[in-house]
Amino acid sequence: MILIIKIFIKREGEHLDRTLIISDLDGTLLNNESKISKTNEKWIKRFKDQGGLFTFATGRMEKSIYPYIDKLEIDIPVIVYNGAMVYCPITNKALYKKQLYVSQSMWNELLNNDLEVGIFIYKDSKPFVLKRNSIVDEFEKKEKVNCEQGRLEDFIDVTVTKILVIMRERSRHEDVPELKNMEKKLVEGKFECDTVFSESNYLEILPKGSSKGAALKELANYLNVTDLQIIAIGDNLNDIPLLKSADIGVAVQNARSSLKEVADKIVEQSNAEDAIAHVIKRILESNSISNGIFEKL
Repeated sequence: MILIIKIFIKREGEHLDRTLIISDLDGTLLNNESKISKTNEKWIKRFKDQGGLFTFATGRMEKSIYPYIDKLEIDIPVIVYNGAMVYCPITNKALYKKQLYVSQSMWNELLNNDLEVGIFIYKDSKPFVLKRNSIVDEFEKKEKVNCEQGRLEDFIDVTVTKILVIMRERSRHEDVPELKNMEKKLVEGKFECDTVFSESNYLEILPKGSSKGAALKELANYLNVTDLQIIAIGDNLNDIPLLKSADIGVAVQNARSSLKEVADKIVEQSNAEDAIAHVIKRILESNSISNGIFEKL
């Protein structure tokens, strides 16, 4: 069922300075060219100018989101690495972070195949790869980062921020079977990690207990705003904990069905149709947010 947000004043005292919008980047705020549209930019800045709080929750690393931070003048912490870190762009420091211990046996599971994969290791705010291929080249171009060449022996029995495994996409709405099998082996091996798909062909291996939802709770504690109202917006499986942890979880129209099932509201606009601007416009029209009344389309 598709719903359009219709926001009404529920009680006195709900103001924009106590409203936080936290948005996923790829597939949500960013269009299909990985850019912030002028329309989204206009409405986000208008929301902030009126006292609203706006930030990101992304699987990307700090360096990869600097252009978006600068463009929107983000001045509160952002969630990066799919929740393994809460990063402050003002102080250039991590306010909260978790680490993933990588053992030899974990590497055995990740490397025991003949698949064409891109394996990205994030450590000390740098991305590393063990082998370069076209998947790595395309990823670097998309995220505008340069991966350093690493040696396997340097990443055995050490802690890292996360590991990302990428294969060729087959269908946006169905996870790559080989990556699902890899995930299954990690779960069955009872490794101290969590796994999530941030795209159908992106398997994220995260520190135990890491998620965008857990990081959102840390962010809210840091902001320390009385009666903070949180709207979270996303499109993919890694956004499920984020939406669940917010007061209102919103799925964009291009979101995967599993996310739409847990979302409180679904907007009819996709990431390519300025979905974020649509949500913000509804909020500003009422100058308030509540979990109250929503009109069906």
